[in-house]
Amino acid sequence: MGFSLRYMVDGAAPSAAAAGWVNPVRFREAQFLIWCARAAVPESIRRRILEVAQAGLNWPLLLELAKSHEVEFLLARTLTELCPDLVPPADLDALRRRTEEAAAANRAGAAELLRLSRAFDEAGVFVLPFRGVSLAAMIYGDLTLCPSADPVALVRRDQLADAHQVLVSQGYSVRGGESDRTVDAGAYERPLVYLHANTSRQIELLWAVRHARMMFRIDRPEVWSWARPVSLDGRKTKGMAPEEALLVLCMHGAHQAWRHLSLVTEVAGLIRAGRLNWKRVLTTALEWKCYRVLLLGLALSHRVMDAPIPPQILNMIAVDSDVLSLAQRMPKSLLLQQREGLDDHGVGALLFTLQDDWNARWRYGIALCRSHDSVIQAPPDWFRWRRSLHWLARGVSPVHTLSRWLSPPAAIRHLFHR
Repeated sequence: MGFSLRYMVDGAAPSAAAAGWVNPVRFREAQFLIWCARAAVPESIRRRILEVAQAGLNWPLLLELAKSHEVEFLLARTLTELCPDLVPPADLDALRRRTEEAAAANRAGAAELLRLSRAFDEAGVFVLPFRGVSLAAMIYGDLTLCPSADPVALVRRDQLADAHQVLVSQGYSVRGGESDRTVDAGAYERPLVYLHANTSRQIELLWAVRHARMMFRIDRPEVWSWARPVSLDGRKTKGMAPEEALLVLCMHGAHQAWRHLSLVTEVAGLIRAGRLNWKRVLTTALEWKCYRVLLLGLALSHRVMDAPIPPQILNMIAVDSDVLSLAQRMPKSLLLQQREGLDDHGVGALLFTLQDDWNARWRYGIALCRSHDSVIQAPPDWFRWRRSLHWLARGVSPVHTLSRWLSPPAAIRHLFHR
């Protein structure tokens, strides 16, 4: 990519304000929710919140949106601080009750996570929690400001079997009836979800993000070498550095088509709280080949949540027409014209578009063709590569069929392998 990293981070860059940054049109309750679901609500936004609340809202719709977008805790905090008397008492009571229950569950989950972290440390197994309460503690300094969710932890791929044994010793088993099978580090390319027999608590172990025929490895040396302590209720455990966490969140958001507002609030909150080393963020994104995925996450956090992005990076976003277009389409359910949005049915097209170079794009395109992904048969209207991918599929499909026909049966391959 012919650009200078030093220029991107340190050099002067023209403003991106005049380069087509037009916010997508959202309906009234959606915009109100976006204003309320922030790590910190500035005074100018507080005045808007009060004005709109006084004018009246469809409160049941607002609360349903907050629940589906997993930001009830932030909405409850903002409404309680600014305008509790303007919210119908029954609606506010229900909202508070749900968030209090989630907060209690998060405190219990944090205690369990600390217990498991000690067990992993004693066994010499490297594990890093990076979503749920640990991320909330990093962003907000308050582990209750996130939806009640089971922890997700990164594990080294070559230690999956060891991590499995630790969890079994702590009363967990693999969900889905696989607990009697040996967990082979080389055999699992999907998350492993463990369920505690007595408490029904869950923990998910993974080493990569996988969706729509793409696998993005998170188990990387940089993640482990830059790990830093995170405080959970005053007690320390290891967590990701904010620079690597930002990249993982952006990749996770792209794999989910940014369908939940909480995905955007996490990125925006991390940017505000992290004191990021932007040069390291960009350098690592280039090394991990997720540079354009990062740009989309930053563009969304800036457009939707006014996250403070350095002007030089805003300028890089402004010259990428794909990123600009995609940033206007998500989260889909908050748009006034939802048919213009993007949902998880278009994840294959989204990830294809966001590849950093032609080589990666067409290798991924071949994977989509071989799997008969829905993007081949029913590409979204916005997907400008649909004709090219259609013709690629016409070439790949017969070759793939022939190779399958010529390959020996699985039993023979297994015998040969032995």
